[in-house]
Amino acid sequence: MKKLMIVALMLVLGISAKAQNRAINFEKLTFQEALLKSKKENKPIFVDCYTTWCIPCKRMEADVFTLDSVADFHNQNFINIKVDMEKGEGPDLRKTYTVEAYPSYLIVDADGKVKNKYVGGMAAKDFLANARKGLGTSEEARLNALYEKGDRSPEFMRNYIKHKVKVMEISKAKALNVELMGLLTPEQKATPENWFLFGQNRYTMYLSDLFSPNFKYLADHWKDFVTKNTKDTVDKKLSSVYRQIASWTLNGFYVKVKPYDKATYEMYKAQIKKTETPDKKQLLVMMDIAMAAGDKNIDKVTDLFLKHLGSFSEDNRRILFDYVTFATSIKGYNYPKIAALSDEIERTSTNPFLVRQFKSMKERYAKKAN
Repeated sequence: MKKLMIVALMLVLGISAKAQNRAINFEKLTFQEALLKSKKENKPIFVDCYTTWCIPCKRMEADVFTLDSVADFHNQNFINIKVDMEKGEGPDLRKTYTVEAYPSYLIVDADGKVKNKYVGGMAAKDFLANARKGLGTSEEARLNALYEKGDRSPEFMRNYIKHKVKVMEISKAKALNVELMGLLTPEQKATPENWFLFGQNRYTMYLSDLFSPNFKYLADHWKDFVTKNTKDTVDKKLSSVYRQIASWTLNGFYVKVKPYDKATYEMYKAQIKKTETPDKKQLLVMMDIAMAAGDKNIDKVTDLFLKHLGSFSEDNRRILFDYVTFATSIKGYNYPKIAALSDEIERTSTNPFLVRQFKSMKERYAKKAN
């Protein structure tokens, strides 16, 4: 009776009464050994590309690889191997197959040719769907084949770039972007179908962030883009990147990518002056703030905020969060003007989180500063 009650409870909770007792059988083979076995058994190879520090890798191993449906399908159709991308043959395979995110999964044939590639943690049904594509002709294999045959049409290249971002082959996507830019005329670059290479979207951090050649091109040729796209769209993109420059300079991320160089910031200011963005004056002040931060001049940064933050848009005021990060990097700094700064933020800002943070800082530091 007790056993029946437990089974009934499991059914109510949607838990299968049937135990999951199988797992993908990963063979202890080198990649070359797996290729030989693949040729002998006429089976493709499934490669789990992982690292020891990758949390999604561990979750997939524990929660998906151990499902009977997944295990049975892989054990029947593939030679399965795991490769640590940071040890042994891993670094060479990582380079060969442009593995730049974890977990990455490869299905390759006996010649080492990719039949499918998919990336990240996912539900079992999606994992199985990707594995099945590896037994036929996947989008990965189709696009790779077209590129190898010499297809360089703009439509194909756009699709190929998007796909390479999808499978997190970012270095390949960037190289394809450079190749496509070399094929397009200035008029073609500015068309709406190519805007994803320059605009504010899911591809921004890979193709058009502040350090990219695409952003520099947009900044130098923004008028071409305005004629093909809306001015508001172009303005928002330009503003977002210049705001990002100020933000990253204040929070210290900028110098982790590129050393601070005053001449570069003067170039940013020259670019801004040539734009017609509604917040041009604000952006120029933000560059001055960034340059003061680059010089580690906290007093100048604070004074510039006090003088101008009332005229900032709410989007541009968000860099005040980065100001806090910058100030904490100055040893012994006790926010001598925190009361005035907090009062001005409370007077002008509609961002409750910003107001709350600076009010809290005022309560904490104002007496110390005085």
